[in-house]
Amino acid sequence: MNWVYPVAWLLPLLAGAAVYLALNPQRLAGWRLSATGYGFFLGMLLVATLTSAVARSATTQAWMYAGGYLLCAAVFAALIAWRRSAASSAPNSASPEIARWASVALAMLIASLVLRGVVVAREIWLRPLYPWDAWSAWAVKPKTWFLLGHHVPFVSPGDWLRMWQENVHTEVAWHYPEALAWIEVWFASAAGGWVEPLINLPWLGLWVALLLGQYGQWRVLGLDRARALISIYALGSLPLLTVHAALAGYADLWVAVAFGFSVLSWMRWLRWREGSQLCTALICALVLPWLKMEGWVWAACLLGAIGFGALSRRWQRWVAAAAALAFVVLFPLGGLRALCLHTGVMNADGSLAASAIGPLALVLNLQWRPGAFSGAVETLLAQPNWHLLWWLVPVVLAWRWRELVTHDWLRLPALLLGVCSGLLLILFFFTGASVWAQSYTAINRLVLQLAPAWVTLLALLLRDVRWPGATSDTARASGPRFDPA
Repeated sequence: MNWVYPVAWLLPLLAGAAVYLALNPQRLAGWRLSATGYGFFLGMLLVATLTSAVARSATTQAWMYAGGYLLCAAVFAALIAWRRSAASSAPNSASPEIARWASVALAMLIASLVLRGVVVAREIWLRPLYPWDAWSAWAVKPKTWFLLGHHVPFVSPGDWLRMWQENVHTEVAWHYPEALAWIEVWFASAAGGWVEPLINLPWLGLWVALLLGQYGQWRVLGLDRARALISIYALGSLPLLTVHAALAGYADLWVAVAFGFSVLSWMRWLRWREGSQLCTALICALVLPWLKMEGWVWAACLLGAIGFGALSRRWQRWVAAAAALAFVVLFPLGGLRALCLHTGVMNADGSLAASAIGPLALVLNLQWRPGAFSGAVETLLAQPNWHLLWWLVPVVLAWRWRELVTHDWLRLPALLLGVCSGLLLILFFFTGASVWAQSYTAINRLVLQLAPAWVTLLALLLRDVRWPGATSDTARASGPRFDPA
């Protein structure tokens, strides 16, 4: 490892933080941590964009080709952020005092997260690329491009057989999005070779960025320091979340961060109509398809929810009624099957037509899969993947339902998460994807993509619950919580 590798970390972080502050110049509570968390994620997106645009012909020098453009983007965004911040106000805000014993307990919680991060870093540093899908699917493209020294297209196996004389390649995941591939090319070029521990360390950085970004946004949305730190511990200690950081290579952690950050920024827009946060939410939603295939579904859900939230109350009722009617017609009443028969996607005997794409078979053959239900219950409620998270969700929703009724900025994200979770239930309980629930594989990875957003909802539903023996109540904020200076 040489001096270039630390620069390959620092430059995207600075560029991403500058972009975030240019979009969101307000100096609110936790803004530094928000800028750091969001900044790392946005910086990695800038890395993927610039590397794929200018370094295709020289992947081993990707940092040289893309680094200059990234530096220019950082300087330009920093100038905009500086000019906009000069005009922003920063009134003081009172914060409830924390007892000494509580401060010690919170310090111990955060120290345990730091220790967990050290363990994750050690796992990454001592292992080559380990998870099956990581080295058999996700890392094939960037490793090929880096070792060849230039970009080559990947096509389906059938096309590869027909184009055997051309410089094309194939693999099982030839159609997967390529954002993570270009990020790995960036770090490989900075490391001076395909050194897998150095290439996989950004997954640890993303885990840290998730916690920092969530904390900063939670503070703005009304959580005091103690509640925000406890919620960060609850999120950061989820076993499956740190597994995806330690066993780096999967895209699910990236999807979880993009989805969670988008929901947080959307909640701020719903509460205070901050246009800059709406822009941030849209950016995080629109990049989801570039991270993983199911990102198309989550992006559609997010964009639909954002559009729904922009409607008046009257139009929201009409759109909700139309969506419920469409769901009933398509699924319980067999409208999807009738549509596929009419369009020739399905044959009269129920088999797929030759022109139908494979994944469509999962949604056409809708029937209850009892084995998937028991598998889902075991993996979510019995196995040590999620601690007590999915036990707490229905309890907190039932306890704090009045908060959902009263506040649009909580109710609409709850509806979004309910719709997304319902789609997962349909996928695993009623389609051929039930085998992924019975084998405890994809069900965990897909649920992980929604987990940070669910933790956000639970934390904010509990923001006003009075502490036992508290000296003062936490007042509901009528506006964004500002931080001095």
